[in-house]
Amino acid sequence: MNTADLDEMVEILTGSLLPGSIHRLEERVHPYTISGRQVDVERDGEWIEVAECGLAHPRVLQQAGLDNTWSGLALGMGLDRMLMLIKQIPDIRLLRSVKPAVAAQMTDLNPYRPVSTMPAIRRDISVAVEHDEAAEDLGDRVRDALGQDADCVESVEILAQTACAELPPQALERLGARPDQKNVLLKVVLRSLERTLTDHEANVLRDRIYAAVHRGGARQWAATR
Repeated sequence: MNTADLDEMVEILTGSLLPGSIHRLEERVHPYTISGRQVDVERDGEWIEVAECGLAHPRVLQQAGLDNTWSGLALGMGLDRMLMLIKQIPDIRLLRSVKPAVAAQMTDLNPYRPVSTMPAIRRDISVAVEHDEAAEDLGDRVRDALGQDADCVESVEILAQTACAELPPQALERLGARPDQKNVLLKVVLRSLERTLTDHEANVLRDRIYAAVHRGGARQWAATR
């Protein structure tokens, strides 16, 4: 293997993990490589080191029982730093946070959503939806309905689901639901990034979510209309 293979490895790595990113290579000396390099990625006008690499040093290969007919590539990546770039995390301490609203975001590679220190307001919403409605679809409708105010929604969680055919007549009437639909109880946690929401503001957001999700013929509003 040669430096062309090394360049190709870096191209594949950065292109796969950080599509569209700009990177540069700088020469570095390592005891375990020859033609050693540092890989930097540009983000917001700043160069950030994400890895060091090179051709595997012959001594390293020899210690592994490989003679001089063998060659290889070596790379060490800063996984924390790469994860911060992928998820757009501003502070490395967030990766170790035990705060539920932060820790829950560290289980996937979706962009990080800032968590507010303002007090949270909870609203439970009972709605009728189609029987095959998925949780992801409900979440998408909530975000679409709130637009720029979607940042005020910290979480939307399904607490319970019940086939409307199993509900008593009074509940069906209250929802305006059909027997072929299902009743979903949503827990919505609202929290502004900048200030404490008033009860009225929380109720207005609750009603916008309710209007976007509920598919029953009867409506129950929280805010004064």
